[in-house]
Amino acid sequence: MNIDIKFNETGKIIPSYNGKEITMDESPYMIYLATTGMCSAVYVRAFLMQRGMSLENVTLTQIITYNRMTNMVENMEVKVDLPDTFPTKYNKAIKATVDQCPVKKHMVAPPTVLVTTNLDVVIEA
Repeated sequence: MNIDIKFNETGKIIPSYNGKEITMDESPYMIYLATTGMCSAVYVRAFLMQRGMSLENVTLTQIITYNRMTNMVENMEVKVDLPDTFPTKYNKAIKATVDQCPVKKHMVAPPTVLVTTNLDVVIEA
């Protein structure tokens, strides 16, 4: 499964799956999956803008390996496609910039999620 992330003419981040834009009307799961690539795009955009570089022809692809037996994501790769004019001296720097994305960091070391209700105190009493 691939989620494509592009920038529009104003720099807005547009995620899509199978050519269809991912919006709040999509399933929460698709939005959740797209956030890693979208967060990466925020960092790429900031990196380029700080250096006065154009977003034109810059795209990201979030490549997701999904295990249909477990219904779980096994791997994610964020591929940053840069134009031929992009200075190669910045290749390591842009990868390090994407590594700063807090969404990616949470995917690598996820938090514990506890489910509670307002009835828990009543039941335990």
